[in-house]
Amino acid sequence: MPFKTREILVDKDDIQRRLDDLNRAMLLGNLFKETVRLQFQNSRSEPMETEATVWSVTEKNVILKGGLTIPIHSISKVRL
Repeated sequence: MPFKTREILVDKDDIQRRLDDLNRAMLLGNLFKETVRLQFQNSRSEPMETEATVWSVTEKNVILKGGLTIPIHSISKVRL
């Protein structure tokens, strides 16, 4: 699935909050196998949502259980 190529959030506080939430989601996923809901946009700016276990957060991507990778800049909200 193609994703946005640019950052979808404009506020620096929102960007930092998203990264903090993703790191919490990774801890929940690795320690307790908890799922989270991720809201993101595809390349056509269509809002999408998935519920998944976050296994890893890299500098640019989130890796979900099952191997799906979502660019961090495409994620609009993380619901723990």
